[in-house]
Amino acid sequence: MLKEFYSLITDVGLRKIQEALNNGTKLDLKYIAVGDSNGAYYEPQTSQTKLKNERYRTPITELTLLTAKALIPSTVGGFYIREFGIFDSQNNLLLVGKQPETYKPIESQGSFKELWIKVIIEAINSEVIEIRIDPTIQMASIDYVHNLFDGHTHPDLMPIWLYDTNANGIVDTCEYVDGGTFTDGNSLTVPTQPSLPIMIMSTSIYDKNKNGIVDEAESINAGEF
Repeated sequence: MLKEFYSLITDVGLRKIQEALNNGTKLDLKYIAVGDSNGAYYEPQTSQTKLKNERYRTPITELTLLTAKALIPSTVGGFYIREFGIFDSQNNLLLVGKQPETYKPIESQGSFKELWIKVIIEAINSEVIEIRIDPTIQMASIDYVHNLFDGHTHPDLMPIWLYDTNANGIVDTCEYVDGGTFTDGNSLTVPTQPSLPIMIMSTSIYDKNKNGIVDEAESINAGEF
């Protein structure tokens, strides 16, 4: 019984595999491409040399004997994914597949996400696959970058949210900095750190007496002194 979602080695792919076996060489599996199938599912054919309607192609970032993996970044989207393909460095379609419909949004639509594509390639003869991870095209996720900022301990940086007592996104005329505490004459509660966006400002901009901290000698008024 044929699976609902599956992949096939194309006629071109079979020929390239046989050539590699005969010559003792490796396939240069280079790209993963995804498409929307022109709005509807179809059954992939071994005679295909391209996707029905390719929407995005990206270099493979990780290749093992079983899978090929690549990232579709958050800046790419606005389409459904129903088909995928593996291409070599000469843009030959070696493997084509059908996958469950997945929508890839972009931020302007009110939502965005990174999407990892992992294609099972175990049907391809393992003797012609060269395991490869290219560090030059590795990509950091949004969460990873945010975590780096959260854990940043450089002595010349301080978070704006710590001094933004009225929570308007800037340190303005309502806030004064005195030894790291609020001294505008009222009893103030330190605001809760927001999850997004991560905002930082340079201590050096506000450290007028150059003692390494923003203290009683400095006050912040509309972002300037």
